[in-house]
Amino acid sequence: MHRRTGLPTRHGLALAVLAAAAVLTGCGSGEAEDGSPARASASAPRTPQAASATRDSVEADIVAAIRKAGVDPAVGKTTPVRNGAKRPDMFDWIGVLKAPEAEPARVAADAELERRGWRKVSESGTVHRYKKGDWNLLSAAMGAQELPTLQEGTGALSFTATLLDAP
Repeated sequence: MHRRTGLPTRHGLALAVLAAAAVLTGCGSGEAEDGSPARASASAPRTPQAASATRDSVEADIVAAIRKAGVDPAVGKTTPVRNGAKRPDMFDWIGVLKAPEAEPARVAADAELERRGWRKVSESGTVHRYKKGDWNLLSAAMGAQELPTLQEGTGALSFTATLLDAP
């Protein structure tokens, strides 16, 4: 355990893996989803979906998806609160499960996220990228081969949502 935060040190490693996956899947690459260079437009109309995706609704979607996957959200850790305030641009959750349960839980949670309006943008192995409004979300299931710090027979389930395209 990390002495200052009380979070397992593998949490930091998992976030590093997810950040690398974001780069590999094109999250924040400066390209549009069709591969052409992104063009910012101040006059571009906002979709109703973008207006409805708030930090609290994103957290509610992720927690509901975790529950729908049969996982108690309390078994995981989050880092969205700093100095007593929720980060307005991020919500993450990571939990350690038995290895055979991590990937099926991710699949079930992803199905619930899609039902709640998240649109799959890309996937790379067991890391899937979703978008809802201005929010980007990475869902991942990782085992000891991806995270060597995991104990044998365990796997990590992770969801990281970030507001990247804020006006």
